[in-house]
Amino acid sequence: MPRHILLSNGRFAVALDGEACIRDVYFPYVGLENHAVGHPFRFGVWVDGRFEWLNQNWDITVTYMPETLTSRYVIKKPYFGIELEVNDAVYHNRDVFIRKVKAANASETTRQIRLFFTQDFHISGYEAGDTAIFVPNSNVLVHYKGKRYFLIGGASGGKSFHQYAVGYKEVEGQEGTWRDCEDGELSGNAVAQGAVDSAVSFQLEIPAHNYAVAHYWIACGDNLGQVLALDSQVKAAGVEQMLLEVENYWSAWLNRLQIDLTLVPKEAARLFKRSLLFMRTHVDNAGGFVASLDSDILGIHRDTYSYIWPRDGAMAALAFTSAGFTDVSARFFRFCHGVIGEEGYFRHKYLPDGSLGSTWHALVDALGNLQLPIQEDETASVLYALWKFYEKAGNIEFVAKVYDRLVVKAADFMVNYRDPETHLPKPTFDEWEEKVGVFTSTVAAVCAALDAAAKFAKVFYENSRQEMLASASAETKEALIKHLYDPKLNRFIKGILPNGERDLTLDSSVSTVSTYQVLDAQDSRVKNTMDALVRGLWVKTDVGGLARYQNDQFRRVSTDTPGNPWFIATLRLARWRIAAATSIESLSEAMAILDWAAKHALTSGALAEQLDPYSGKPISATPLLWSHAEYVLAVTEYINRRQELADAVQSTRRMGHAN
Repeated sequence: MPRHILLSNGRFAVALDGEACIRDVYFPYVGLENHAVGHPFRFGVWVDGRFEWLNQNWDITVTYMPETLTSRYVIKKPYFGIELEVNDAVYHNRDVFIRKVKAANASETTRQIRLFFTQDFHISGYEAGDTAIFVPNSNVLVHYKGKRYFLIGGASGGKSFHQYAVGYKEVEGQEGTWRDCEDGELSGNAVAQGAVDSAVSFQLEIPAHNYAVAHYWIACGDNLGQVLALDSQVKAAGVEQMLLEVENYWSAWLNRLQIDLTLVPKEAARLFKRSLLFMRTHVDNAGGFVASLDSDILGIHRDTYSYIWPRDGAMAALAFTSAGFTDVSARFFRFCHGVIGEEGYFRHKYLPDGSLGSTWHALVDALGNLQLPIQEDETASVLYALWKFYEKAGNIEFVAKVYDRLVVKAADFMVNYRDPETHLPKPTFDEWEEKVGVFTSTVAAVCAALDAAAKFAKVFYENSRQEMLASASAETKEALIKHLYDPKLNRFIKGILPNGERDLTLDSSVSTVSTYQVLDAQDSRVKNTMDALVRGLWVKTDVGGLARYQNDQFRRVSTDTPGNPWFIATLRLARWRIAAATSIESLSEAMAILDWAAKHALTSGALAEQLDPYSGKPISATPLLWSHAEYVLAVTEYINRRQELADAVQSTRRMGHAN
């Protein structure tokens, strides 16, 4: 189930589904130590002796409060005669999840309503060895294991919980304490250890055509004293006040924007702002930009997207920079400075604490020959993004601190890791992490990175180094055109495999020749390539969108399409159309793609990795950091290009008047 809502303060992150159920709880890093791993924290309602869990049979609308990281669920069920409005947030500088439930009674009589919340913690990612206990002095429940403590508190009408229970799950046929909720009563069992869960309830007496409010919170810390102190702070401040403070904080953060959003339609502006907020929820305080916090992919691969891929992070850093949030980008570059290898390249992916992530990149090929287990474009994209950061922020003091490792070592690796005859980079894994070879997308990234390194050398007055790097960039660009552009096919090919075989697969990643600005967007070779991608990869269903590559099997829905439509691929097409536009009118094709993205976002604004080509429903990790980064880049580039074209029109008019 996709994650409609993400809430985070950079240390504590919570992901919720479309039914207001918590699904993922990360602490003390965003993306590391998931204490729920997809198990639902259920939400139930008891009215006049009838009980139901919130599910697809309810009318549930999921959005955020405007320009904030506060959720807004509107939940209805006509025959219950009630309406619930739920607001959730993670407090921006305390590790507390807070929830407000406003229950409205639409009937002509007073109603008694009970709200039930269950907690299905799998502390540190597994269920064994947990304890759940009621703490009577504070009227709270606490789940703990080792140095991870989670306190559940609440209040309604000046009182704490109506009832509570803790118990066992997933052992000896026991489903969990959540089953205890279904008769409207909780047992009051006060402690359990092993594989455990818990439940709490609130009882509301609501007069006709009136409402009542319940507050609920989860505080997390490293010991019991910490979570009890947080509980006291919540009780002293009040959930209502804390929600207002969270809304104010994120609204102030977002509205530092350095871009004129009046130049795009309101829906595009809304999704642009929401994308920035979604991206920010993926940022850990230690600087890691996590690819996705949706753990559902565990059910398929027994691993998640909760890692830092340097390339994905670089795209997000580019997006933050383009919108003026260079302080956030700087966090990422600090992280990268700490994890890049002494050899000058990044490995496949990393955990938020800087340790090496899991990989499927082998150290030897099928014949037993040694190979580098990397994607070279990951190293190149970070260097390129750092240059764009410097262009925008002009922060030479910051760049100087990371220069030796992120620029000098990385550039030296890329210069030396080239074939001496062809000047192409030697084989590494492709952008999609599937094949080893020399790929157009990798070569384009290396060209852009070496050019960026040459520009940095000029800034630092390293003349001989600047000449060497500029020459290497030019040689690599020439090799790209010579070896990877096929004049017979009239397009760039995907790449060249280690055995010399050319991979002619139509692949959207070749659009990086334009997005990395290696060739001008109006260059005939770029145009021919992009036209070929549209002809061969556009999904010819009502959903539309561009597939990742020809016959893409990953989560494929139907062999009648080239693959599922991907937001990344489709938005890169928009970015090329923006760069290639020669008039304001010709920008309309790009805007159509931005409209397409907004149409296929969830109601909360979340963008998936890919879509079902027939239903348009999200497939795979949702939301995905890279998808939102491409949207932000497309919108900023659209606005910049529109301003350039408008200025050109004005300049032409002035010249005409002068003549």
